[in-house]
Order: sequence, then C-alpha cells, then structure tokens
Amino acid sequence: MDNLAGTNLEEMADIRLSRRRNILLLCSLLCSIILFISGSLNISEGRYGFGFLELTALITICAIAWYSLYNFKANFTDVMFSAVLLFLGTALLFYNGPIPGRFLYLYPLIGCLVYVNDFRNGLIFSVTFCVLAVVSVLYTPTVLLPESFSSTHFLLSLLALSAVFNISSYYYSKAVDYIHSLYKEGIEDLAYMDQITGLANRWSFEQWACDKLKEIRTSKDYTALVFLDIDNFKMINDTYGHDIGDKVLKHFAHRLKNKIRNKDRKTGKHDYSIARFAGDEFVLLLYGVKTQRDLDNILERICHLFRDGYQGTQRINELTVSVGAALFPTDADSLPELTRCADKAMYAAKHAGKNQYCYYNPPRPNPPREQDHSNNSDESTVVPMKSSQSDLGS
Repeated sequence: MDNLAGTNLEEMADIRLSRRRNILLLCSLLCSIILFISGSLNISEGRYGFGFLELTALITICAIAWYSLYNFKANFTDVMFSAVLLFLGTALLFYNGPIPGRFLYLYPLIGCLVYVNDFRNGLIFSVTFCVLAVVSVLYTPTVLLPESFSSTHFLLSLLALSAVFNISSYYYSKAVDYIHSLYKEGIEDLAYMDQITGLANRWSFEQWACDKLKEIRTSKDYTALVFLDIDNFKMINDTYGHDIGDKVLKHFAHRLKNKIRNKDRKTGKHDYSIARFAGDEFVLLLYGVKTQRDLDNILERICHLFRDGYQGTQRINELTVSVGAALFPTDADSLPELTRCADKAMYAAKHAGKNQYCYYNPPRPNPPREQDHSNNSDESTVVPMKSSQSDLGS
C-alpha cells in the first residue's frame, strides 16, 4: 500500500512538470521556426549581427528542448529557456539597426515568458521584460516602433497582455494546487486510514509507533501497547449480518476516538495512536501516562465503552471488550515483541472470562527503563477491573 500511495503521489506531483515541459517543447518549436526564418532573412538582407544572434538563440533553444525531452525532472530548463528569450527580447528592444515589424515579436515572447514558467518566475520575467520595454520606448522610440504607431498604445497593449497572461497563470496555479491537495488527501486516506472505521490502519500505526517508541525510549512515564478485541463479534456477524457488524466497528471506533487522546501534546496534531489492527481487533499506543493508577483507569474505561449497548437497526446488548496491555520497555523493547506480548495478554483476558483487562506482566510502581528481557515469562496476569470515574487519556 505504501508503494502504491507513493507512486500515485509522485505521478500527481509530476503533473506540473509534464505541463511545463510540454509548453516548453511547444514554445521551443514555434520559436525555432520563427528564429530560423527571421535569422535567415536578416542574414540575406545584410543584417549579419542580428541574424547570427537569432541563429545562436535558435541553437541554444533546441539544446534546451532536447535536454528537457530526455531529462523529464530537470526543473531549470524553463528558466534557461526564459533567459534566452529575455536576452533576445532585449536585443529586439535596443538593436539600432532597422528590423521591419520587430515589435510584433514582443507579444508572443511575453506569453512564452509567462506560460513556460510557474507563476512566480513567469511574473518576474514578464515584469522585467515590461520594464525594459518601457525604457526602450522612452529613450529610443523611433528605433523600435514605426512612425505611424503610437508608443503609448504599444506600451498599454503590452502591459495589458502581460497582466492577462499573469492572471490566467495565477488562477491555473491555484487550481492545480487545490486539485493536488485534494488528491493527496484522498491518497493519504487510502494509504493510511481504515476505510470502515476511519482509524489508522495497521501499516500506518506500525510506521508511526516505531518512530514514537524511539522518541520516548528514555521517558520515565508509562508507555503501553494495548490490544482490544470485541467479545463474541463473530456471533454478531453471523446473527445480524456484516452490515450490522461494520456499524458496531464504527460505533466502537467513534467511542475510542472520543474517549482517548489521539493528539500529540507537543505539536497538538493528530497521531496514529489508535488503529484497527485486523477484523475486530484494535490497537492503541498509550504514552505519557504518569502513574500506574492512571493506566489502570484508562484500561478500565476502555472495557466499559459498550456499557449502554449498541443502538442500531438491531439492538445488541451487553457488548464487551477484552483488553491486553504490554509495557514498554519492561515487557519488550521493540514493536513486534510488544505486539506479541499485548496480543497474548488480550487472549489471557478472553480465556479468563472476557470483559476485563489483562497485563502481560503485573506493572511495578516505577518500571525500570532497562532490564534483561531474557527472563520474561509468557504468563499474563489478569487484573480485576476497578470502578473509576476518571476520563480516558493517553
């Protein structure tokens, strides 16, 4: 699943690169045709300097296009292409020799500068070019424009066209950003979340929990991996059908999310500490628990999540939960071993009569941070539930 999500996100991220490359190739083709014709005419009419300049720009643009074609993720070819166009545009603006209709080349040139780049770079290049055009018209108007053409009309039309191009580029950029954010959210939900309960799935929980255990390894607070299993869930599915079974899972997940803290205290962001492990099994990583009494209260309240039964299309009374807990690093110092211990404790709670919680080993008032795990027993200890009114929190 992680490979699938990563691949799809990468493909979505490549949309902009693909668009920019295609526009770059199209502009390169058009510019190459225009430069070849214009350069050939200028050389044939004796304007060798500007003709050779255009042919040099043509060769450079073709090289950039070829490099972009064979290096899809090269993200600087648009800037190189724009730099060549900006240099060529500056030459058109300030070249003293007579070039008939040279100002007409400036309109498509500014469009290329805007659309080949992302919005920010396009804005910078187009504004720079407009400033150069204003300077050219103010100081050498007769060189650039024919006598019958108003410099004011030329500048206004050039600035207006630049504004239109940049506004359209801006809104396109915003649309792509929005689509990308929606797509990313959808892929993340698919990759990291369980589709029935809305909780984290097993893969995302394990990835997050491994990092979290490394982060809190030296913490003096209690850390426990908790396995939950809804008692007699198979009978619910067999009796009422899988639709009702799914609703029970959603109901249970909703109560877990509402009753147990699933935000990091430091960042305030939601984490993956509550997950659906498989079937009717759920898993929690409780961390930052200050005392053993707090941990007992949390486990007891989990066992009472179904105290008032489940209200749905069918009434299912007396739903209960079997809970197993393993302490880190007292019982195990790695997530796979911690999971095995919590799972064993949960089954011990089931075999002892269900509707109760069980520790893999009885917790001590101050569990040591380092100890030899070679003498750990596989015997889990059932802890009788106590009445408590404290709120759940990890």
